[in-house]
Amino acid sequence: MPTATHRLTRTVLPGAAMIAMTFGLARYGYGLLLPEMQAELHLSADAAGLISSGAFLSYLAANSLTVWLTAKRGPRWALGGATGLAVVGMTVVAAATNATSLAVGVVVAGAAAGLAFPPYADIVEVEVTPARRALAWSTISSGTGWGVALAGPIAVAAGQSWRLAWLVFVAVAVGVGVLAVLRAPARAAIRPRRVELSWSWFVCPRSGPLLVSAVLIGLGSSVWWAFSVDALREAGIAATPARIAYAVCGVAGILASLSGTVFTALGLRRGYVTSVVLLTAALVLLGTGTNLALALVAAVLFGAGYNAVVAAQGLWSAVVFADRPSAGLAAVNTALTIGTIVGPTAAGVLVEWSGYPAALLAAAGCTMLAVTRTPPAG
Repeated sequence: MPTATHRLTRTVLPGAAMIAMTFGLARYGYGLLLPEMQAELHLSADAAGLISSGAFLSYLAANSLTVWLTAKRGPRWALGGATGLAVVGMTVVAAATNATSLAVGVVVAGAAAGLAFPPYADIVEVEVTPARRALAWSTISSGTGWGVALAGPIAVAAGQSWRLAWLVFVAVAVGVGVLAVLRAPARAAIRPRRVELSWSWFVCPRSGPLLVSAVLIGLGSSVWWAFSVDALREAGIAATPARIAYAVCGVAGILASLSGTVFTALGLRRGYVTSVVLLTAALVLLGTGTNLALALVAAVLFGAGYNAVVAAQGLWSAVVFADRPSAGLAAVNTALTIGTIVGPTAAGVLVEWSGYPAALLAAAGCTMLAVTRTPPAG
């Protein structure tokens, strides 16, 4: 009989690795390698923004599919599907010869995260004791930071060979995906309560603040993921330091694995507001700063703030949607994705009109509005 610690470990480690791969590599690797891909494939800023929004749209579709797939087939099918999408999509990106083929690969790879994230809401509820769920969930959701931290050095080592970087990402995806599928509980272990998944179940007075908050965070944060490296390059920072700043963002995101403990000490509401303020400050700094030192500070604030906000929304969702955690988290991710679909496209247009600082400051305004929608005090 596995001990509580063993069950926590076999849930958290594969979970964090899967989120690192699907988010940090398959989804956010696009922003990291965008300058080199733009130069070779002749992409404009607004075209790059449209491709990024397309990836978020595919994420939204996969996020809806995973509710049915997890309920009918169990988490292993969802995680296996996520691995397949990540591998195929990133392989297509690595072989892209024009904007169209790049867009296809980015859109397919972006869908992987939509299948991978929601099942862990059910897995944590089944495998982890209540006292350790905040720690488990914050660690799994901070996997994005691990992925970004890994992607940065790979991109630096690859240099101008962005295709090589994507192929390394593919190799990582295969190993991580196999581990996650093998470690996921069987379908029989996941027994969601029988509730009717209707519009009124997803959107109600209790869920309204959470969903609005997710949209606002998606609007602001997506601009960072899509354009931060490009903005640093435009400000005169060389390619390698810009990628290092991106990697620093990932390393700082790992700190969010401690946010479950912080939320327990401060309360979810205070922890959430603090995280949103850090996220906003990062976008302001990147929008107003013109040197590497400020960029590194912004990267630390964004990495810690973004991953902490995602962890807080996951814990908040588990309370609001306690009857079906994975379906509830899919609803939150859908709201987040609505923001991330609009964000890069709008930012790409704003960049063409007014430059990167204006786009980043507008993104900061969106995230700051999220402090008007907070978890309940209890």
